[in-house]
Amino acid sequence: MQFEARVSLLGIFAFLLFKLFSSRARKANVPVVGSSAFFGYKTAFKMLTSYKQTLVEGHAKYGKSPFQVPGMRAWVVYVGRALFEDLRKSRDDTLSFQEEINDSVSIEWTMGKSVAYNTWHNVIVRKQMTQQLGIAFPLVYDELCHAFDDGFPGPGDEWTELHHVHDVIQQIVCRGANRLFVGLPLCRHPEYTRISRAFTGSVAKAGFLIAAFPKFLKPFVAKYFSGAPAAIAGFEPFIIPIIEERRRRAAEMGDEWQANKPFDLIQWLMDTAPEGEQQNPSELTLRIIGINFAAVHTSSMTFTHAFYWLAARPECVPALREDVAAAVTEHGWTKAGLNQMYKIDSFLKESMRHTGIATAIMGRKAVKNVTFSDGTQIPAGAHVAINLWSIHHDPEIYPNPDEFDPFRFSRKVEQGEGAVKHAFTTASSDFLLWGGGAHVCAGRNFASMLLKSMLAHIVTYYDVQFPNGAQRPPNLEFGSNVIPNPKATILVRRRQA
Repeated sequence: MQFEARVSLLGIFAFLLFKLFSSRARKANVPVVGSSAFFGYKTAFKMLTSYKQTLVEGHAKYGKSPFQVPGMRAWVVYVGRALFEDLRKSRDDTLSFQEEINDSVSIEWTMGKSVAYNTWHNVIVRKQMTQQLGIAFPLVYDELCHAFDDGFPGPGDEWTELHHVHDVIQQIVCRGANRLFVGLPLCRHPEYTRISRAFTGSVAKAGFLIAAFPKFLKPFVAKYFSGAPAAIAGFEPFIIPIIEERRRRAAEMGDEWQANKPFDLIQWLMDTAPEGEQQNPSELTLRIIGINFAAVHTSSMTFTHAFYWLAARPECVPALREDVAAAVTEHGWTKAGLNQMYKIDSFLKESMRHTGIATAIMGRKAVKNVTFSDGTQIPAGAHVAINLWSIHHDPEIYPNPDEFDPFRFSRKVEQGEGAVKHAFTTASSDFLLWGGGAHVCAGRNFASMLLKSMLAHIVTYYDVQFPNGAQRPPNLEFGSNVIPNPKATILVRRRQA
């Protein structure tokens, strides 16, 4: 390497160190967990593989009081259930959800500034899509049935080994979700589903890389060292022609088009996008990509966790089958029937509680100094999150919290405590994986419909178990992410009619 290049790289490295170390001054007035040595980076690196243990340690030392841990980007203050309302009611001009997301996964530099700061598409997911789920259910369930037929073994007496379980589940989730997002035939197109699934990894890796650099270098890193631009470009040949063709037909057909236009997310975005730049087909494509990314990634990991529990606890299956059969007998395979599957609902919720896909939730970045109701002071630039793991494993909230109790929530419903209160989709200070407040997960009702349909279908039409009585494989942890083991093998057999 030439001298000038080495000097340039050294200068960049020095600047990075300065930026990273200077952020260490933004500390709150709460105890520190871990070592502050070397500006806290010893603990920050350790957190990449021992995040949960650090949160457990903090909870053991300080109970329900806040504590802080040095992170890779800045100090993070972890709060418990007592400050849930402070976080839930916070506004983006004090504790910003959007700034936290942009900092942590670099949305501005992977998907563009308009998607990062103008999230009008979330309103469509929260309202229009959610209101249409009863009509959408037959379409989504039809696609799930076809996807299971393609990914799971057909009729026969023999058990079949299902390898790379998460990949199979992700393919099924992708097809079910995209039946509503982009419709037929695109939701079954092999290349479209491939890039839809691959996009998750591309954006996650790119976001992690870009986040490590100061702002003035982010555009350079995003352009030359991340796979996000190429991944996004891969969607446009599929989506843009659909948008252009629909606009052509709308102009030609007039009222007839309005009365018979497609029922999918593409059309809702086209109909609702603000005037001007947001009507550009490339901008609409970005919205499809963003929603697809959020739905496929989180739902696939969530269901894989639940699928492992199903294979590990075969004694639960008869009760789940009875739950599905009773609902289907009364309502058929409909959204109304799905709503009556309380044990299916409980099984998924307990899986999310016990092995959720994250150990911290509701991350926010302070854009100005903030004081919580208990006197905790959060300086501008610091980050805040809820200690999710400790709340979901608190024996005062959940008796025997370390036990996977599949019908923990359906028993409450049977005891008359209310189906809504204990439903899978209900976000509360006790159950936090959907987040809370203004930024509660907009797509949680669709995700619930998708995941409940998948579990109900599996218990009705398949037997599953681990080979040779094996136990549920241990999860993998990276930072706050709890990842279902990608190397597990499950035996699957189609049930006889």
